[in-house]
Amino acid sequence: MKILSVLKYCVIWRAVERALGPGFCRDKCDVKFVGTPLTHQRFLRRNRGTYGPAIQAGKETFPGHSTPIPQLYCCGDSTFPGIGVPAVAASGAIVANSLVSVSQHSELLDAIRI
Repeated sequence: MKILSVLKYCVIWRAVERALGPGFCRDKCDVKFVGTPLTHQRFLRRNRGTYGPAIQAGKETFPGHSTPIPQLYCCGDSTFPGIGVPAVAASGAIVANSLVSVSQHSELLDAIRI
């Protein structure tokens, strides 16, 4: 019950409600999770619940996608362009474009009718 009371006043919920408008109601959500540094440490294996790699601003950059193993690439919040959902999606797109050309992407999408 304590978790539900925390969720009721959570800043993120208020932001979601503002963004989605009056038709959205958090009470209608079936599953609700609160993410803290402790949950990130436990479930995402992050050192002290951190996000992304420890990079000093202006001194270092995020690592690229290549690895020492041929045909194995990395993507996600610890690679270029950085942390957060948009950056993770972009890193996946970068790796995908490294493997298959844009014209091949289009052909594959046409083949599956998307």
